[in-house]
Amino acid sequence: MNKKNRMSKKQKQHLSIAPGHGISTKVVEKDINFALRIWKRKLKDSDVLVNFKDRREFIKPSVKKRKQKIDAIYTQKIQNLHIDD
Repeated sequence: MNKKNRMSKKQKQHLSIAPGHGISTKVVEKDINFALRIWKRKLKDSDVLVNFKDRREFIKPSVKKRKQKIDAIYTQKIQNLHIDD
């Protein structure tokens, strides 16, 4: 491939966007590794895998509320410590 025919990274990223599809990418110039890298980054940023892993087992609503309350109490204590300083 000549240097003239090569695309810059930004041009590849722009062409790899699939309009209307959030987490999909197009393969540009037969570069599957580039498309996979972009797709994995989009997947990681969208938290799809985190949600999928959270749904592997059922968690009772009362347990979710309890955990949320404990987390809120903890963050409030940390904020109060920083305010007092």
